[in-house]
Amino acid sequence: MLQVLAKQEYLRMEDGLQQVAKNQTDPFKRMTAAMRLIRDSLNELSKLLEEHPFEDKKEEAHFFKFTKPQFYAHYIFEVALFNLRSGLPGGDVEQLRAHYLDELRFIQRELRQHAFLYQYYRLGADDLDELYFVRGVEVQSVLIPEVPELDKTFSTSGDYLFAKFKAFEMLQEHIAHALANIGKPERTVYLRPGGRRQPLKWTGEQINAVELGYGLWVSEQLNGGEAALADIMYWLSESLDVDLSKHTTRFEEIKERKILSPTRFFDGVRESVRRYIDDLNGLQPMKRRRAKRSNTRSKQS
Repeated sequence: MLQVLAKQEYLRMEDGLQQVAKNQTDPFKRMTAAMRLIRDSLNELSKLLEEHPFEDKKEEAHFFKFTKPQFYAHYIFEVALFNLRSGLPGGDVEQLRAHYLDELRFIQRELRQHAFLYQYYRLGADDLDELYFVRGVEVQSVLIPEVPELDKTFSTSGDYLFAKFKAFEMLQEHIAHALANIGKPERTVYLRPGGRRQPLKWTGEQINAVELGYGLWVSEQLNGGEAALADIMYWLSESLDVDLSKHTTRFEEIKERKILSPTRFFDGVRESVRRYIDDLNGLQPMKRRRAKRSNTRSKQS
């Protein structure tokens, strides 16, 4: 029950953050509005934990390894994004590019500082989960060089760093988008002959657009396989008017599908195309028979 309620709260928070990003163009106002929203959700998450205690250490480790860091990562990201935007140099393309590259190097230095835990995070290891993600367990400072003073009833030695790793990945995606579009000219738009361009908007589920983007990336359909995932997601977002800024989070949902196929969207598309082709193949002989009868009647008359 706790995981279900936490998931609902996370989606509510994520929707709110998307609205903040869309409506607040001022960096400081965006940060303060987002932080307020995230704090409210973290407080709600804490209340849910009080109402639905863990059944065992395995459930507790999962919560502090995956669930809470998803929330807190947004808090760290919004602060980092504000600092990134506040330091942007004006005008000069090369200075702008240098600024973004410096930020990427800073992120890499931070990740190297926590090399062991970052590899543990990337590999999805679980051998030390009860050491890093169960409350009250003391960990030597050499293993956890950076742990801020947090509420011990709602924190473990590792959940903050896992949130930080997620936030850094989000920031890297943002910087990749920015770097990919520095100095780019406006794109030409294809217009249908004899008609006005009709704007296209993605009206399917957002997670299906994410699946499409990853499908194009891993199957190397764009730029001879050289297109970056961040560029593909940005292109789809701009082309189809769909917000894919949280595509890494939504892909985690795709990976966690248990009963349904992980590629549910592609499976559905394949079945739809197959039915369409079957319908066409079934209709063509009928059309030919009708045309033949029509020609015969014409000759008889």
